[in-house]
Parts: sequence; C-alpha cells; structure tokens
Amino acid sequence: MCCKLSNALYSFFLVLITALVAKYFTAQGMSNFYETLDIPATTPENHYFSYAWRGLYFLLFISFFMILESVKDEEQLLDAKLLFVCQLFMQILWTFSFFYMEQLIASAIVIVLLDIVVALMMHTFFFINKWAFVLTVPYLLWLLFASYLNIAIIFMNF
Repeated sequence: MCCKLSNALYSFFLVLITALVAKYFTAQGMSNFYETLDIPATTPENHYFSYAWRGLYFLLFISFFMILESVKDEEQLLDAKLLFVCQLFMQILWTFSFFYMEQLIASAIVIVLLDIVVALMMHTFFFINKWAFVLTVPYLLWLLFASYLNIAIIFMNF
C-alpha cells in the first residue's frame, strides 16, 4: 500500500509540476504574443485548450502510475521513467520557446522532437502495460495536431 501511494504521488507531482510551469509560460505569451499571430482556421478557440490539457494531464498521470505499478524489470523501469520525464521536460521547453520566448521555428523543432520522444515512450509503455499505452494515444494525437498548428503558424506569419 505504501509503495502504491508513493508511486501515485510521484506520478501526480511530476505531471502537476509540468502543468503548472507550462501554464505559466502559456499565460505569459497568450495576451501579448499569441493574439497577434495569424493562426489556421482549424485552431480551436483558446478555452478548449485548457479542457484538452486537463484531460491529457489526467491520462498521463494515470498511465505513468500504471507503468510504475506494472514494471517488473529495472532496466525497463529506468527507460520508462527517463522517457516520461524527458517528454515532460520537452513539453515545458515547447511552451517556453513558443509562448514565452516567441520563437516559432525553435518551438517547431522542439515539438517535433517531443512527438518522437512520446512515440518512443509509448513504445516502451506498450511492452510494460497495454492500457498505459492506450491512455497515451490521445496525447500523441494532440501533440501531432499541435505540431501541425505550430508549423502552419510559421508559414502564415513569415
């Protein structure tokens, strides 16, 4: 029971810290930078992004908790933890580069790398716990959509 609680708290706080830092950087750029950009017609209204991210963060928390509870091999656990933390860091780096630093090209590079890291993380999750893998599918789909938006914004604003 103690181990289960510590795994839940570990997963929860990793995701929560990421969400709070990303929210901070996003808020910094929304009013003075993002509103000045030409954006694709397929871009959802701003308030939908917060709903989507809440759901995605919840799925990430649950999937990583499932991984922590399912893993049997130490090497597999290390790989899963490394990829999970790496993609969280890259998510923060993307919000920092896009919203805070206003660097559209750099943020496009970061988000494409983030897509790759998430795909690698999902591959690792697949061999540990199939349900944890399934719970990360919406996250990858959302990131691919965000990648498209980031790249489209580059073309529309240069």
